Amino acid sequence: MPILLDWLCKDDFWQGIYKLAVLKNDKNLMIQREIINKKTGQKLIIFKDDDFEYEKPIKHYGDGFIAKQIVLRGIPNEELNGDKKPSENSKKNFIEAKIHSQEMFQKYKAVEVPNGFLKLFGTTKKYEQENLLKGQILTPDILMGLLIKAEEQGFTISQYSSEYSQKGFDFSKMPFAFQVKENGEVQTYGETELSDGQLKQAIEHRKVTIAKILDKGDEWHCFIVTFKSLRGEETWLGEKQPHYHYISNAFGIHRTEVINQIKSEKYKLGNLPHIKLEGYGNQPE
Repeated sequence: MPILLDWLCKDDFWQGIYKLAVLKNDKNLMIQREIINKKTGQKLIIFKDDDFEYEKPIKHYGDGFIAKQIVLRGIPNEELNGDKKPSENSKKNFIEAKIHSQEMFQKYKAVEVPNGFLKLFGTTKKYEQENLLKGQILTPDILMGLLIKAEEQGFTISQYSSEYSQKGFDFSKMPFAFQVKENGEVQTYGETELSDGQLKQAIEHRKVTIAKILDKGDEWHCFIVTFKSLRGEETWLGEKQPHYHYISNAFGIHRTEVINQIKSEKYKLGNLPHIKLEGYGNQPE
């Protein structure tokens, strides 16, 4: 399950911006942005998960997966937006994407989720939750498996995020979009006056925080990750290990305050339990 995509883009240079026609509760499921270089015909498609509240995990992520698949399969924009009746080929692509999604979630349902995570549900004591999380490890597959198990117990999921760019950065000199690959190479789309080093700084100095909250009545469990952690820039257990932070209603902080902190540039929730993340981000050697 993709957790995030580390791209930076300059909105003034989008050659085509539109939102997918897949809607839930009158809110957008995700935003698709498409960049086309008019000179070369080069195309870049970027998907961004919008924040959302109180959704059923399987439906939310399943719809998102199908939406990405039908776009990548080339279904025309006018059909995605509902301006034109879908062609037979588009209907076929949609059905194939839906079948693929169902197969994928069957795989996630079969993932063995450690009891330490499952026993969080229903606990009412902070110290019990901290003990349950000691030594636990998350992977993208285990996280998705956990979300599915949570839904089976009546929990919904919400996502809240924030992003703050590097102060003093001149965005007018940016290319259309750029990415720092795992090997450190900078991939750019469009021309720029900025050096690779300056572009790297623009990404590396961004402050991005993403939180997923599982809710069931007054009970909630929140898993928080930052780009800084995923880049391996936070030392934990003697090494720079990507990790999640955890907080719940048992910690004595109101859910609204947690969201306010997630949205804040100076995100601060105290010394929270850490959960080791493997299989994603910059892992230590």
